[in-house]
Amino acid sequence: MKKSLKVAFGGIISAFSVILILLGNIPFGEYLGPTCAGLVLVWAVEELGELTSLGIYLASSVLAFFLSGNKEPALLYILFFGYFPILRDFLIKKVKIKALSWVIKFLVFNCTMVIAYFILIYVFGMPLEELQGLGKYGVYILLASGNVLLVVLDFCIGKLLILYRNKWQKRVHSIMKKK
Repeated sequence: MKKSLKVAFGGIISAFSVILILLGNIPFGEYLGPTCAGLVLVWAVEELGELTSLGIYLASSVLAFFLSGNKEPALLYILFFGYFPILRDFLIKKVKIKALSWVIKFLVFNCTMVIAYFILIYVFGMPLEELQGLGKYGVYILLASGNVLLVVLDFCIGKLLILYRNKWQKRVHSIMKKK
């Protein structure tokens, strides 16, 4: 792929990621927006590799943070959902023991979610009542739900990659060669 095409492709992926993160400004979009924005990066990892995808992730993170009125989806994208497709690809290539790979994914997820909510509460002043809507165990329920989301997200990325490789990749490459 030509360098100019890579730059254009990266810009489109960044812009689309930012738009999806901004969906976090609508009710219940706080988790859907950054999750979908991370899924868009799967395409970049597949076509451009981990290093270029990292640059796309950084660009979209900065833009999302400064453009978003609601910092929660932007922070969730920055601290986990944005780089998860890159991390997943790296773990598949480098860690041969699947159980160890999952342990790393869960550790990274849980640590970053705790850090994200500490930042949201103590830096951005998010009311703690929002987390206590589920009762005194609300924080634990939210974290457990997040772990389920992680498993679903990993599964979806795997299926999305299979679909892309089998159905779309040849079409995308033929379109890129025509230009």
